[in-house]
Amino acid sequence: MMIKSFETVRRIIFGTGSLENLGNEINRVNGSRVLVVTDPGLKTAGVLDSVAAALDKTKLNYSVFAEVEPDPRVEVALGCVAAAKDYRPDVIVGLGGGSSLDISKIASVLLTNEGPIEKYFGMELVPQPGVPLILIPTTAGTGSEMTSICVLSDTKNKVKKGIVSEHMFARTALLDPQLTLALPPRVTAMTGMDALVHAIESFVGVRASVFTDTLNLQAIRLVAANLRLAYANGANLAARENMLHASCLAGMAFSNTQNGLDHALALAIGGKFHLPHGLLTAFILPWVMEFNLIAAPKKFIQIAKAFGETPKRLSEIEAARLSVKAVKALLDDVGISYRLSNYGVPREEFPALAKATVGAVRLISNNPRSVTEQDVIGILETNY
Repeated sequence: MMIKSFETVRRIIFGTGSLENLGNEINRVNGSRVLVVTDPGLKTAGVLDSVAAALDKTKLNYSVFAEVEPDPRVEVALGCVAAAKDYRPDVIVGLGGGSSLDISKIASVLLTNEGPIEKYFGMELVPQPGVPLILIPTTAGTGSEMTSICVLSDTKNKVKKGIVSEHMFARTALLDPQLTLALPPRVTAMTGMDALVHAIESFVGVRASVFTDTLNLQAIRLVAANLRLAYANGANLAARENMLHASCLAGMAFSNTQNGLDHALALAIGGKFHLPHGLLTAFILPWVMEFNLIAAPKKFIQIAKAFGETPKRLSEIEAARLSVKAVKALLDDVGISYRLSNYGVPREEFPALAKATVGAVRLISNNPRSVTEQDVIGILETNY
């Protein structure tokens, strides 16, 4: 029998208006000097002002690093670390999508662990805890507030690399759906699909457990019932809150299982062609589900049922395929094509992409079906 474990964030604050509790949460970790890590868009949009107001209310000293970019490069991480070392915070508040939250994590641990950053790429290579982290997502998708994972772009080698460490778990995740209301429909769709991918890959993966299955099934149900609503009407606060919860639950689960072939392929394509991560994982999802379902048909039937499908009087495999049908219908409704030819990836790149995909051992090792480079090329060709 495989021995497994389950770890997660110590504390979750959630509900409309919960941002008002930020000062109290900083006090709980004895913070007095705060570095807020975010991106220029949130600063321009005024979302940062809400955080500043919460900090001003409790008269906390703070500085802001607002230079995070999408799919952040290693250089951006190092820039944030340099700013943190200059300011010497005793707590870091990450505000934004997965990129800002990931940069917050690496800044936290590099304040207390000597570089270079390259020696920490991999699993559990960070020796010492970082400064306390409070992570506040403004998108409902990455679940990064709940994970111990940081992904960075190595532009020199055109690959994405991950750091996984228990020391990068936040002390507090703060989920306020009001912070997601400004997301445009396209971003709502991409980030929401990313949450679904996390839940499905974790659910069918070989490292799944009764704990992660419980979280992932509820996350799938929440996405199936709410992503269309949030996409169609961004002011639907209930749908926004449910999507934020789905993202959180999936993040809690996949941090313990890792993802699978979808994310391995997304990292390979993203490292070379710089497409948005949520878009990549979204359009790859039905391909990988079709490939994997013969390895775990009962799980895929559960996914189909979570979408409201009723697989009666069908063979096990045909019932499992209803899950792919449901996901394709969702992608159609939120305007995401699942044909690779629409994304500017030339066929001559397939062998290199396949090699990079199967080389992502952390992810491929959780996939329910064994994967070869030829399998990946076949998937790409079939869905071109």
